[in-house]
This record gives sequence, structure tokens and C-alpha cells, in this order.
Amino acid sequence: MEISQQQNESAGQSASGRSNRKTPLIIAGPCSAETPEQVMQAASALALDHRVDYFRAGVWKPRTTPDSFQGIGTPALQWLQEVREKTGLKVTTEVGSPKHVEEALKAGIDMLWIGARTVSNPFVIQEIADALRGSDVPVLVKNPLSPDIDLWEGAINRMVRAGIKEVGAIHRGFFWWGKSIMRNQPFWHIPLELRRRMPGLLLINDPSHIAGKRDLISQLAHRAMEHDFSGLMVEVHPEPDNAWSDAAQQLTPRNFLSLMDELFGIAPESSHTTLLNELRAEVDSMDEMLVWALSVRMELAGKIAEVKKEAGLNSLQTGRWQEVLENVKTLGARSGMDPVFVEKVYNYIHRQSLNLQNGVLKSNDAQTKKEPNFVL
Repeated sequence: MEISQQQNESAGQSASGRSNRKTPLIIAGPCSAETPEQVMQAASALALDHRVDYFRAGVWKPRTTPDSFQGIGTPALQWLQEVREKTGLKVTTEVGSPKHVEEALKAGIDMLWIGARTVSNPFVIQEIADALRGSDVPVLVKNPLSPDIDLWEGAINRMVRAGIKEVGAIHRGFFWWGKSIMRNQPFWHIPLELRRRMPGLLLINDPSHIAGKRDLISQLAHRAMEHDFSGLMVEVHPEPDNAWSDAAQQLTPRNFLSLMDELFGIAPESSHTTLLNELRAEVDSMDEMLVWALSVRMELAGKIAEVKKEAGLNSLQTGRWQEVLENVKTLGARSGMDPVFVEKVYNYIHRQSLNLQNGVLKSNDAQTKKEPNFVL
């Protein structure tokens, strides 16, 4: 989906009304608005840091199971209004339906964001865009759960085409079915490609949802700043361990202040160890993907052996293997990899595949010989 130059410029406008910010846009606050006291306690602490632009709190929570805390709902919007009145912070919350948009606009919420689960459904995104049509509220669009850049870009374009002047993106990581040190995988190349497609786009990183653990947030925030993201959205709770949702990934106000100092020059720069640990975590995730892909490939090789047995074919099909080898070498070269390295890796994979197939063929032969040759 393409957008015009004028729309592209609109998508690149800052949610604070400024384009090409020189200072990062900082959004902070608890995952969920739980009580008026909890919301005000968090906001009062964050208001002491002049670097915070928006106070965030989820009012409607799209939880995985119906037994989870679903959010206070519309009544909590008044708590956000009180935050703005008493602290001077602008306020933002997530919307997941046209009804949410209606209630948030009625309450005068300063900025809205659309969550990953909602972005995954183009029908709902279009309904939200239609509900926002004619409003001046800035809107940030989180990436969908799946690593689908076209789906993410499409959701942003729906907002732009609805006439929303200030549209940005939030990178909150992507769902990965394997076990990992992180809750969601950053796949940094995807938001960076989105920014290449949409120059000037306000691109916010959400290290809390990528990490899933508060001790990883600093590493991810540093990485986002190294990638020149426009800002951060960080979950901050006065008592994280007692939070009603996402307790493990929320910082205390004190820890958040330390993070801001680390990132923006008050404290000494973090050591290379921090970045090294984050990069190693990404490598671990890639290794999980490689092992999973290899296991699936070997499973398919076994199924192919069954078909070859029925067809009376040998395990080695020279022509097919040469075709595969040339294909992966070409793909490797396109990705900047040494074709010789790719060939060596795939030759070894091929040998393992042939060993597996030969084992299946021999096993079938032995089983056939043991079967009695009579008809009932």
C-alpha cells in the first residue's frame, strides 16, 4: 500500500506536534490504571522528570484469557484527566474499538495508541480510523503480533487516509512461539525497514513489552537509541510487584529515572557489556529459530523418504539437490553471505538428510520382509 508525499509527511509528524524532534519523545506510566491512588502516585513521580512528555495508562486491556484483569474501563478516563490537571503531564491510553475512541475523545485524552492485537485485524483498524476521522488527536500504531511489516504499514496508512495529521509507530516486538529470554522478539530490521519506507516517521520503541522482564529494559532502550528511534514508551508502576497486569516488566519510578539518566548523559555511559548481553540474547533467539527450522526440515525429509519408497526412488536425487544448492547460494548472496559458507552448511545438512532418508528406506525394507506373505 502506498501513500502520497503529503500523507507520508503527515505520518512523520511528531505526536507532540513537532516534526523531526531533537529530543526523544518519552511516554511512561503503568501498564494498567488500577486505582485513582495508584495512577496519581505514578504520575506525580514521573512529573518530577522534565523528560517525560506523556503519562500512559491502559484503561481497556485486551487480555489473553477472560479471567485476567480487563481494565477499569471508561471510569478510569477521569483519573487520567485528573493527572493532567494536577501534574501538567499530557495523557495517553490504548483504544481497541470505535466505542473506545468515542469515550477517549469525549474525555479529551491527548494521544491514543492502538495495540498489537488490534492492529492484527484490518477490519477493526478501519473502523477505528473511521471513528477518528475529523479529530485532531495524535495516534500511535503498535506493530502487529506477527512480523508482518505490510500489515503494520497498512494500519498506519489507514490512519493517515482518515485525515489524522499526527501518526506514528510503536515497536513493541513480535510474537515468537519458542522459549526465549525476551517476551517478544525485537527483529530490529522490521521497524528500521518501516522507517525506510516512511521517511520521517515518528518511531517509538516499547522495551517493556519486548523484554517482559524489567532487568532487560535498559539493554533494549539503549539499543533503540543507537538505532536512532524517536523515543520510548516505558511501563512504570509505583509498586511493580503488586501490579494487576504485566508485573514483571514494569520499572519503579526510581529505576525509570536511573534509566533516563543513563540514556541521556547524566550518568556515565553504559559499558559495552550491556550491549553485548542484548546482542547475545538476540543470537540465542536466532539459534532457537535455526534449530526449529532444521528439525522441521528433517521431519519433511522423513516424509519425502516415505514417498520415495512408494515410488521406488533412491534417496539421492542429484538433479534436485543441485537445484536446492544453487537456490540457497543465491539467497545467501542476496543477504550478503559468502556462497562458499552457505554451500558448506547445506552440504552437511544434505548429508544428514540422506542419512535419515536411508534409515527410513532400510527400516521399511526390513519391515516388509518380516510381514507374512499370505492372504486371509
